Amino acid sequence: MATSRLGRRLSQASALGVTPRKAWAGPFPGGTSSHSVVTARLARVWVTVRHWSLPALVGVSGGLSIAILVVGTSFAAALAADPAAMRGYGGVDFDLYRDATARWLVGGAFYPSAQLAGAYPLPGAILYPPVALWLFAPFTILPALLWWAIPLGATAWAIVRMRPGPLAWPLMAACLAAPVFHVKVLTGNPVLWVQAAVALGCLYSWPAVLVLIKPSLAPLALIGANRRSWMRALVILGLVSLPFGAMWVDWITSMLNLEGGDLLYSLMDWPLVALPLAAWAGRQLTRFVEGRRE
Repeated sequence: MATSRLGRRLSQASALGVTPRKAWAGPFPGGTSSHSVVTARLARVWVTVRHWSLPALVGVSGGLSIAILVVGTSFAAALAADPAAMRGYGGVDFDLYRDATARWLVGGAFYPSAQLAGAYPLPGAILYPPVALWLFAPFTILPALLWWAIPLGATAWAIVRMRPGPLAWPLMAACLAAPVFHVKVLTGNPVLWVQAAVALGCLYSWPAVLVLIKPSLAPLALIGANRRSWMRALVILGLVSLPFGAMWVDWITSMLNLEGGDLLYSLMDWPLVALPLAAWAGRQLTRFVEGRRE
């Protein structure tokens, strides 16, 4: 009977990833050592804790996440209720880059002359490098809705594929509830595409290279840098950057003339890029806790 109970505990523990193989072997044929009995009891405790702690963790984490979202989304709700305030946010970054790209396509300058002549303030500035024109140009003719739908949809899809555990939910909720997250979405800031690149990079490595269209977040482009697909994507990005020639000089001049736009400015973008990173970390942590291998 004791052996039968021990076998059941062993089966339950193995199903949960607890497999201390050496501890189950007793010193006598058909018998059990004191060590194996202790291990079996520990496995029984683990099975019980897992049975009750997982629902509790889901409940606590889910409730905390909902509370964070309810409090945080009050900012977006206040903006939506105020048409005057929305005029200062709705798609302004999208319009800025679409108009600059349309001007460039007909022979004008992508970077305004004021940015090249001397110091200029941050608001309303064109900050992305010329290689980003490969992204901006199609949206001079595509429906504006796709500017939001594609990157946000890609990020959501990648997060669902990552299946983050409940340990990550509150952090993900904090990212979604951050006021700057709402501002970037409402204005249609190109960082939405950087967020999508990070999210897809967590799954497939090579899309992370596209983070380089925003150099201030360049360290995130190293996600998956040990993969051949990542190296190929980097080479391709380098090749498609070459046709812009002297525009790179204009971009560097523009960035040197910028006032109040140091690297700390990009800290405001971290709630967006941290969302897929939190999902990825949550998946890894859950697998570690459960004793599974990647």
